[in-house]
Amino acid sequence: MPPHQDLKTLRELLGPDLQISFVVKDLDAALDLWTLQMGVGPFVVFEKSLGDRRFLHHGKVSDVQMSVALSYRGETQIEIITQVNDAPSIYSEFFASGREGLQHIAFAAADYEQACRRFQAIGFKEVSAIHMPDGTKNVSYFQSPESVGVVVELVPMTPARRTYYDRIKALAASWDGMDPVRRYRDSVEFLAKVCS
Repeated sequence: MPPHQDLKTLRELLGPDLQISFVVKDLDAALDLWTLQMGVGPFVVFEKSLGDRRFLHHGKVSDVQMSVALSYRGETQIEIITQVNDAPSIYSEFFASGREGLQHIAFAAADYEQACRRFQAIGFKEVSAIHMPDGTKNVSYFQSPESVGVVVELVPMTPARRTYYDRIKALAASWDGMDPVRRYRDSVEFLAKVCS
């Protein structure tokens, strides 16, 4: 397949959704900055974002404990992650390198498995993944070529993910500045309470 056709195929696989993700040590301080100073919100926080899923780092299960906050600025999803323990992960390695802030960008792929294969074919190396209880992989983190400069995440655009992405986007579009942070145990609780 000619290179320009490869690019078109990958562009179609990745779809229109784009996320920029920040990894921070102090989630509350980051949320204050984004909501009170930058006017982005509201943020939906998943306190136990992994739920019953398993985190694998370099192929080994790691007991990562993390919270995730999501909002939108226009069409772009903003994610803020904090890891609350020191289990091996792309986040703890990021902190260990002395960094904090922008850590990865993410795409929600229409055909996740094919998108993962295409990424690997062009030089991206999977370093972490999150698996569902049945063993199905539903998040992949790739070390990217140096010219990209950040980790790239791929997730499948499942019906549940589409539902809560759209609901959070709608909350951001109509936000009046009140109730800037809305906390839930995980995405399952958010879907049950807000999206039913």
